[in-house]
Amino acid sequence: MKILVQSLIVATACLAGLASAQTAAAKPATTATATLLDLHAIGSNGEKFSPDRIRGKVAIVFYWSTTCAVCRNSLPELRLNMNGWRDKPFALVTVNVDKNAEDWLAYERIQDKTQAPPKGLIALRQDEGKAVPMKLPLTLLVDAKGKVVARYEGRLAPEAWDGVADL
Repeated sequence: MKILVQSLIVATACLAGLASAQTAAAKPATTATATLLDLHAIGSNGEKFSPDRIRGKVAIVFYWSTTCAVCRNSLPELRLNMNGWRDKPFALVTVNVDKNAEDWLAYERIQDKTQAPPKGLIALRQDEGKAVPMKLPLTLLVDAKGKVVARYEGRLAPEAWDGVADL
């Protein structure tokens, strides 16, 4: 009986910790930063990206790495949710930060073979020499004027999609 009670106490503590972690993951690291998106990246074709390309659209900018399991797990969700915005002024920008460009390109080739890229998806790799986010994944919510209005670290926050709807 004593073991059962102790097990219940531990299980309750774990569930409380899990709920706390899930709540914490959904909170933005910062909000209303109102700084312009500063993104230096290239596409798989070698073309440099300009933030002007997404001006006039609300965007989610998602920093990720092929070595980050949480990042890779979030990408299909991003693609699926993006389909709901295909007829709206919305862009999804995925920014890979791998040290080795070939790791990213190999991942993108597999994605292209297994699923069609949704309309509005912009897949990029951050320019070498630029600072990599300390915590991945990193999600930025960008308004139509190109300003970062929210920043979420860790698992993909549902509030990011709420922000898209609000903007």
